[in-house]
Amino acid sequence: IGIALSGGDYTKDLQTVITGTGVELQGARQQMIIAARAAGVQCWDTVFTNLDAMDVFEEEVKMIKMMGFDGKSLVNPRQIDVVHKIFTPTQKEIIFAEKVVKEIDEKKALGIGVFTVDGKMIDIAFYDGAKRTIALAKASGVYEGDL
Repeated sequence: IGIALSGGDYTKDLQTVITGTGVELQGARQQMIIAARAAGVQCWDTVFTNLDAMDVFEEEVKMIKMMGFDGKSLVNPRQIDVVHKIFTPTQKEIIFAEKVVKEIDEKKALGIGVFTVDGKMIDIAFYDGAKRTIALAKASGVYEGDL
């Protein structure tokens, strides 16, 4: 169903260490995302073991979400709420996703392939991402729409 990065094993094999900056994991993270998407499976980031640096943990979770990860491996229950908060779509993201899905459905029926939503150029490439945002919102219990 998916693959996960083991930062400890990876940095050991590269003869480096976890620095807290993430620079030593950047290449592996990107390759993992590419491999997971090519295989059609989920991808989870490595654990964050410094429980005294929850602010750094939160920034790392934001970064890996932007990179395309589906989640983060956790070592402590205190980390759960942070990951849920960051990976749960915001109301703004949900509203935009709804607009994108509706507009693409309507425009496609009219033979229109490129248009704007809230000033942003949109085409069919945005459809799956918008549908995923809505699915994540439903799974998180924050979606009240009808799509």
